Amino acid sequence: MQTTQDKFIKPLIPLTLLTLAASGCSLLGEKTEAYELVTGEGASARCTNGDDLWFFDQDAAIVGPHFSLSLLCHSAGAEIPEALAAAEGLGDLPEAAGDVEWLVNQFALSPELVAESQIDPDDPAVLESEAVGLAAWIEAGEERIELDAVPAPGGHLAVSVPKGEDAVLWVEEDGRAQGLNLRSGERVEPVAAYYDGRTLGPVMGDEFGYEEVGVANGSDAWYLTCGSSFVESDRSAWRPEEGWAEPGTVFLDVRFNWCSYEDAALRWNLDESALTVQAGGDPVAALAWSSEELPDTGGNLRYTAVFAVPEDAAGATLVFTPVGDLENLDGGDGYAFVDTPAATERELVF
Repeated sequence: MQTTQDKFIKPLIPLTLLTLAASGCSLLGEKTEAYELVTGEGASARCTNGDDLWFFDQDAAIVGPHFSLSLLCHSAGAEIPEALAAAEGLGDLPEAAGDVEWLVNQFALSPELVAESQIDPDDPAVLESEAVGLAAWIEAGEERIELDAVPAPGGHLAVSVPKGEDAVLWVEEDGRAQGLNLRSGERVEPVAAYYDGRTLGPVMGDEFGYEEVGVANGSDAWYLTCGSSFVESDRSAWRPEEGWAEPGTVFLDVRFNWCSYEDAALRWNLDESALTVQAGGDPVAALAWSSEELPDTGGNLRYTAVFAVPEDAAGATLVFTPVGDLENLDGGDGYAFVDTPAATERELVF
């Protein structure tokens, strides 16, 4: 049983139903005309696996950076099925007119797909991106019905349409909209990277490691040994800094550690040319490159590089050559490599 009242689409009037069609108003007890809408919240499922209303196995789901929706229970017809009518607000809806039917859907309490912001909730960049706004509306025929918010998990939505006509729930984020057909469950203009079966979560790679790399500055010489100890990557269709990836591509975010030598007063700063990515074509350079010093490590750095790769790539090859500025922390002459280190390749599988 719900604990909150159903929400109705604006303008707010003391009726249980809102008529958006220009053909006339529907009063309580009369037949429902087309393009009337009622929404509400819910805390329990109105159908179970195996019921005629069960729709969860139909891949009827859309997901974005900060939202995820899956259709759980579904009905199309002149009357509201008894199981769905138990939701507050739906039981009192009048029967649809002869050429009109109700499309009724309850959204899953636990959506089928995981929003990008939920993959790593401890990532500060994710927390900052929560400010990105969402807009939602329903498109049916020539009507556009604005929603106050994206439907909440467990919420229900009923819209009346002419028989056989589709109604599409659209969700827009940062200027890009995806639709979910409320009759068939099909996706409309989806962001392909979210539904191709390839992981968006972290993918671990083998570390980069180099032993006895000779460096000198005329007066001093050292043999440096460094292992990255940590190489992690993930794909994303949207990033807080860059927004949406270019059509046909996704972002590949690669993170790894690299050594400095506090005791030798030497910092091994990597240049952004140290890492390229190859995924079905020529190697590509990073779109963005940054580093931060790790605490309590004697100056070791964590690097983050962002690349654009084809959205249909099943994997990628990281090509790493640890070139860069060998900084003398004592302020004297900088160091140079005695011999340029060889490239190392690491494979990622998505």
